[in-house]
This record gives sequence, C-alpha cells and structure tokens, in this order.
Amino acid sequence: MKLLLLVFCGIAKTWAHVELIINDAFYEAIVSTFPDQNIIFSTEMIRSSMLYIYVGVENTGSNQIEEALHFQGLKLSDYKPDSEKILNMLWQDNPVAKSTTRFFVEQSLKMSNEYRMFMRHTEGKAQNIAFNTEKLKKVNEFYKREMGEQMGDVINESYWKPDNMGLLVNAMYFNLSWERTFNPGATYDREFRVSSQRTINVPMMHEDSKFAFGDLEKLQATALLLPFSKGNLSMLLVKPNQPNGLSDLEKQLSKLDIHDLTTGLSMAEVFVGIPKFHVRCDLELRPALEKIGIKQIFVGSKSFSTLLQRNAPFQISGVRHVVSFEFQEQGIGPPPTEVGNGSLTHTFNEVKYFLLTHPFAFYIIDKESTFFAGHVTTF
Repeated sequence: MKLLLLVFCGIAKTWAHVELIINDAFYEAIVSTFPDQNIIFSTEMIRSSMLYIYVGVENTGSNQIEEALHFQGLKLSDYKPDSEKILNMLWQDNPVAKSTTRFFVEQSLKMSNEYRMFMRHTEGKAQNIAFNTEKLKKVNEFYKREMGEQMGDVINESYWKPDNMGLLVNAMYFNLSWERTFNPGATYDREFRVSSQRTINVPMMHEDSKFAFGDLEKLQATALLLPFSKGNLSMLLVKPNQPNGLSDLEKQLSKLDIHDLTTGLSMAEVFVGIPKFHVRCDLELRPALEKIGIKQIFVGSKSFSTLLQRNAPFQISGVRHVVSFEFQEQGIGPPPTEVGNGSLTHTFNEVKYFLLTHPFAFYIIDKESTFFAGHVTTF
C-alpha cells in the first residue's frame, strides 16, 4: 500500500528540492567508521539510493529509515538531491559528475509488480540476478560502460556472495579542473605525519597566491577555499591544528552547516602546500547506517512485503558506496586551465601558511550545497 501511494504521489525524475546540509549524524557516523582510511562520499546520494530499500520495506525497517534519514513528513515526489546540480553539469562536453545506483535482488526472490512500477519512475533500477561469477563480470562491464573505464571494477568479488539476498550499490565520480592549475614544477616531496609514530614523504603541490583563508579558533583548525573552474564549485580544506586532531574536529564539523565556515574566511596571500592523492573509495555502509539507527533491514524478516511478490524472509546483504577521486595539479580530471605561478618557497611579506602535512578534512561545495565530504589520513 505504501508503494502505491508513493507512485500515485507522482515520483518522477524531476523531484523538487529538499535541503540536506552537513549537520547530520550520518556524516559523523561515516567518518568515525573509517577513521584510518582515505574516504570521499556523498551523504545525499547515499540517502537518495536508500529510497530503493525504503519503498520496499514496512514496519520497523521503514520507520528506522524514515527517522535516521529524515524522510518523515517528506513526500518522495518532492525529493530531489542537491547533487543533481552537478550531475547535470558539463565541462568541455564531459560530465562533471556521474552517479549510478543499482539494487540487486537474488534471482529466486521475485519482485512485486508494484515495486517494479516504482522502478520505472526512477533513474536507477532494481533487478533480479544470480550472485555468481558470470553475472558479476557482466555487472562490472555495465558499470564501465555507464561510468567509464576510470572506475575499474565497481563491484568486488569479495562482497558478491552466493548467499546474498539484496545488494545496493551506488557508484560516483567527479571530474573538474581547478580555476587555476597548480604549476607541476612546484610539486616536490614533503613529510606527511600519518600518526605520532609515523611520517612519510609524499608529493606535494605548492602555490603562492591569494586564497580565501581563515583561522578557525573555536575549532582549533585552519581552512582554505580552493575554487574549481565551473559552477561556483570549490573545495573547502579544513586542517586541525594538531596532527592527531582530525577525529575531534570532524565531531564538531558534524554539528555545523559547513557553509557557515566559509563566511569567516577572507582573501589573503597564502603559501599553500597540498598533497597529491588518489582515493578509490569502496565503503560498506552497514556499520555507519546501524550507528544512526538503521538496523532492522540487515536482519532476516518478512517485513519486505512491498518489495517481493511473496512474503518471504529477506534481508539487505550490503549497501556499497563507490567513489573515484583524484587530487592533482590540474584538478580532479584532465581538462587544463590557466597555470599558476607555483613556488618553491614563499615570496610574500606577512604570508599565511596552509601546509597539509597531517590528516585533514575536505568538502566539495557551492554557495548553497555540500556535494561531497571526506578526509585524508594516510598514504
């Protein structure tokens, strides 16, 4: 019954906007689940992907998702993630970002006609499938066609298990150059303190220029805004003052609207050092979802009465979020822009310093929305 109401309310590809900012327990749940791993994620796209599960489950499972992901009082016909702004954006005829979600249900567990009706009104799809090696190869080939070869195999064999019942997979990438490319001639090694006992040398990009910069005294951190070349997009980099301060910093950031931080930044001459890194982020989100109260869907029950033709025992075997992200001189992706001056040492009087030489947090934002969040903790 719930599903029919959702469909008749007019679910469509052009959902209206409902704001979701970073001050959400889900952000803290994710960063605390992966404290020693480089990660990038989109809470919005995860939340959007969870609709595939939400519309198929009843009772406690449905209530837990509603409460944890703030679906209460929300008509799904009125829901549109902010991230669609960048999913629809092009740069030199190439997508700036792409997201593909698929919900795989074990072959013998046939989905109901009502649930399939919902799938026709969404951009992603659910499908019955056998969790064997042959199907895994075909699914990964599909993702490569859909997302591009740079994503590689989206689904790892280790979680494509024969006893899976339902596996939800969202894959994303983001490709955009900086407003001003870092000069490759000013990239050289610096020490990065991974922990109190360990430092390593990493290639670090350098630039002397004007940036929006600020000392965040209440957070015991500093921040820098690094603009992209399109769409008023920027990367906000937030560095704790102490090398071991990232965990405490992220707890504080989880209680804020991240955009409030940018209002405290001002243009200054800054000597910047930012490490080059590539993140291949493949997150199993069950632990983070359980932290915010979504537990019942991972336990075998007959509560998936809207999803299945027959009221059979069912449970979610995994919720995966896969993101490919590269941080280099030209930005995230190949299109070049004007090259900066670069610098081997600072050249300005009273210059500010922003050297990312220990773990830090970052966000990809515009003036209204947060599209991605993440942190870098190791190399």
